[in-house]
Amino acid sequence: MTMLDDDEKRLLDVSFQPGLSEKRVRNIVINFFLVLSALLLFASYGIGLIWLTAMAGTILIVSAVEKVSYARTMLHYKSLVRKLVHRVEELEGSSPTAMGSHPARRLDRQLEHDRIHQEHHAVP
Repeated sequence: MTMLDDDEKRLLDVSFQPGLSEKRVRNIVINFFLVLSALLLFASYGIGLIWLTAMAGTILIVSAVEKVSYARTMLHYKSLVRKLVHRVEELEGSSPTAMGSHPARRLDRQLEHDRIHQEHHAVP
């Protein structure tokens, strides 16, 4: 896998480890209940607007960091998928898929073409 950079190798390794997406969902649920608990405590003890504003600001910052992290991970996954598709195409001897194209549609067209070709050249 010499064509992959370090981040892509790490993502490929992580994709074969079961339970990581479940852990992410669990962490989201835990964070939700922690924030909900904090809001209920603030409301029940009459904590002022300044504390609620600070908490809202903290939530926004954490949310922004999570979203940026997720977006960067998705970009790495897309890069990894493109490299793997190009490697498969190289091994199969087909032309590489260009950026902006749709490899699944191209494969469907090729399969349809092959099917029609086989039907046309089939011995009756």
